[in-house]
Amino acid sequence: MADTIVTLDEVVKRFGDREVLSGVTLSVTRGQVVCLIGASGSGKSTLLRCCNKLEDIDGGTISVFGTDLSGDDVRGELVRRHIGIVFQSFNLFPHRTVLDNITMGPRRALKMVKATAEATALDLLTQFGLAEKAKDYPDRLSGGQQQRVAIIRALAMDPELLLLDEITSALDPELVGEVLDAVRDLARSGMTMILATHEIAFARDVADLVVFLEGGRIVESGPPEQVLVEPREAATRRFLSRYLGDAPT
Repeated sequence: MADTIVTLDEVVKRFGDREVLSGVTLSVTRGQVVCLIGASGSGKSTLLRCCNKLEDIDGGTISVFGTDLSGDDVRGELVRRHIGIVFQSFNLFPHRTVLDNITMGPRRALKMVKATAEATALDLLTQFGLAEKAKDYPDRLSGGQQQRVAIIRALAMDPELLLLDEITSALDPELVGEVLDAVRDLARSGMTMILATHEIAFARDVADLVVFLEGGRIVESGPPEQVLVEPREAATRRFLSRYLGDAPT
């Protein structure tokens, strides 16, 4: 039986009078790559933030690693120890070196000794082709390199789940590829990921499950060859036509 690690059941999230998630139901199994697609404002980022309790929900339930996040007594920081999240902006500390940025979390949250944290960070930097940047400050890096460091910082916490929120949207087009290649490598390694993306070709390449959201609802979900090549819903076809030219038939 598949090991389900994230379950959303009829999740509702409101900001004031605006309902941004409307009855979202979704499950994610270990090792699965789930790509969330949809126009800006469709609920993708909010869904990710609810999955690690950065946002509380107003209805339904979310369970992560068997813990119901909808309870008021659930401590978000304990859940987040097992979940890495990378945002559109890199959020690196400008006054700290790359190595310090990466090791701060493991040393403070996991109580990892400095030597172990630095060895782990250097291994990850080497894996991502950035070993020579360990002593540099963020302003010496390109946008693509900074985003890869942000991914490494999340991985240094040894997460069981990685959430990626439009991580290429702030990058110049020529830098997008290096970040997507890094995520491809993570997918091949078996990392469980939920990612919001506008990179449709990338979603088709790496996703096990593609979820199309519109107006806070899941309109269509399934394997990429179905949702992105032969979508069943007219709304999906309209959305894809804006990115792929002629809508799939």
